[in-house]
Amino acid sequence: MIETVYITNNSDKRLVADFKYEQFEFPAGKTVPLSAEAARHIFGYGEQDKEPYLARLGFIRLHSELPQALERLAEFEISEEPPVEKNRSLPSAVGVVPLHVEKRAGGKSSFARAA
Repeated sequence: MIETVYITNNSDKRLVADFKYEQFEFPAGKTVPLSAEAARHIFGYGEQDKEPYLARLGFIRLHSELPQALERLAEFEISEEPPVEKNRSLPSAVGVVPLHVEKRAGGKSSFARAA
């Protein structure tokens, strides 16, 4: 059973919704972890009929607005896996000590020269 899902708001507007007296904010362009139970209540996650959820979100008032409301709901991507961070830099080398390399004095090489 999936306990946490990840909601990515791909719209240009933030969304604020309530679940069990707690307010959840979904900023534009950001991903927010959310319990599957809250995602079902807010977005209709796992449900076929999205109309009651669209009404609760305020995306729809009349049945004729359903196509536009579904388009708006589609801007919220729900994933069961955390998103892969884009433009993530390599781990920092802070605290890493380089290996000690002994240097030889003199300019002669220990390799035999080819004749």
